[in-house]
Amino acid sequence: MKKTLTIIAFALGSTAAFAQQDPQFSQYMHNKMFMNPAYAGMRQALCGTLIARQQWSGFDGAPQSGVLSVDMFTPQLRGGVGLNVMYDKLGFEQTMAYRLAYSFHLNNVAGGTLGIGIEAGAASKTLGPGANQAWVATTNWQTDPSVPPQLKKTTFDVGFGLWYQRQNMWFGISSTHLAANTFDDGTTSVATVNHNLVYQMARHYWITGGVTLLQGNTWEIRPSFLVKSDATVTSFDLTCLAMYNQRFWFGASYRYQDAIIPMVGFQVPHAVTGENGGLKVGFAYDYTTSNLGDYNNGSFELFLNYCVPIKFVQKTERHGDVRIFD
Repeated sequence: MKKTLTIIAFALGSTAAFAQQDPQFSQYMHNKMFMNPAYAGMRQALCGTLIARQQWSGFDGAPQSGVLSVDMFTPQLRGGVGLNVMYDKLGFEQTMAYRLAYSFHLNNVAGGTLGIGIEAGAASKTLGPGANQAWVATTNWQTDPSVPPQLKKTTFDVGFGLWYQRQNMWFGISSTHLAANTFDDGTTSVATVNHNLVYQMARHYWITGGVTLLQGNTWEIRPSFLVKSDATVTSFDLTCLAMYNQRFWFGASYRYQDAIIPMVGFQVPHAVTGENGGLKVGFAYDYTTSNLGDYNNGSFELFLNYCVPIKFVQKTERHGDVRIFD
């Protein structure tokens, strides 16, 4: 019960909740479109990516998150299109988001490709205790002003991003939830307690980048970073992966004041097009370094990706080696 109430405090804070709301994924470098719509189509392929995450294993009410991203290069539209479907559950808070994306590609920009992307969709949020919480039926939560009744709302969502890549580097900057809509259920009375539940969807800001060193050799070193913020809470990840023979990778990330994250993975090249497509599988484990480490067994994350390159008439001005942008 204590652990559950602690999670509630993290999720809600008060009747007005302001916190970094989007889930975090340790293997962010393998699903760049989740945080930036301008990445859609950059791999010149039809790609599907799934990441499933169990955060703070062993902690009652701990976050469970997942995202499915599909994007496709569409030369007829001079760019790419994509779809993100996200699920996130934290204690009494559950979020589903659906966003369609389009990226317009400008070629030959400083020797690379610049993507200008926009996404639009909907976010659906359920907040508050539900019937599946067994302790709700056995405790007098209705008279506790810190536990509001259930709120169910859906609102419009929109985001924007810029993405630049060339043969050995990539960089992106984006913002999600630009509308910053409010989930408001007005004043609701339960028993003798009045609740005025207001949930603000905060704008999120993402900056990410990476390079490939020793490109073309048996070993490649791929350092990258991610900065994410809602203008109140800011976090950053520093990552370094080593790729062997375009088949296996291993490495680690450090998330500031939160976790050390070893990760491994492998890829099976496409039977026809080789390393420009095929299957990728990755696994990451977060070892919690904050005070929460005393109350959980770490976080687990699984990544799956499959790409089928799209054949098209390549223009002479297009540059870039798509195999490194995975």
